[in-house]
Amino acid sequence: AVVSTQSTGMTFAIATPLGKRFGERKMMGIAFTMSALAYILFYPMGPGYIPKIEWTPLSNVSIINPNNTEVTGCNWQNKWCHTQHRLSIAQFIAANSILLFSYPLGVVLLLSRTSKILGPHPQGTVMGILTAVGSFSRAVGPAIFTTLFQAFGPPVIAIVMLVVCLSGAVILLFGATHMHTFERRIQILNAEIFT
Repeated sequence: AVVSTQSTGMTFAIATPLGKRFGERKMMGIAFTMSALAYILFYPMGPGYIPKIEWTPLSNVSIINPNNTEVTGCNWQNKWCHTQHRLSIAQFIAANSILLFSYPLGVVLLLSRTSKILGPHPQGTVMGILTAVGSFSRAVGPAIFTTLFQAFGPPVIAIVMLVVCLSGAVILLFGATHMHTFERRIQILNAEIFT
């Protein structure tokens, strides 16, 4: 938790300078692409398969084996457990490290760019909508993804999140011409009117 908080704080601190130096749209594209890379790394690729555990469905305690050590593995009542590869610790650490940087970077730059697009107009409603959508996804997302996880396993979660991140990058790429700051839109309108 400490590493996550420090990493997020550092990302918030460097997001503005990176956005100014390289451009906010480019940095948002990089953040979305890095998030997509993280979800590629979250795809379980081996080595080996998830070990089987004895599952006690109505119990909320850890399963203890005769050696008094905790048993980990997959609930074999889920059909995907029979063929599911492991997610190696190196993959897990690499994917989380990338997400620790890319997610807060994308959020900060998205909010910053939205503020600049709105310009001097009241921003409370739009920022409230963005915050509400984020809150809604954090409230509903776990229920949706838990259901997907139980039905299909980790690969489907990784693929869905990969598609979401790549969709954001594609929308950003093709919608970049509509993401001008308020000041730039005024310049474009003045150029069109007076030419």
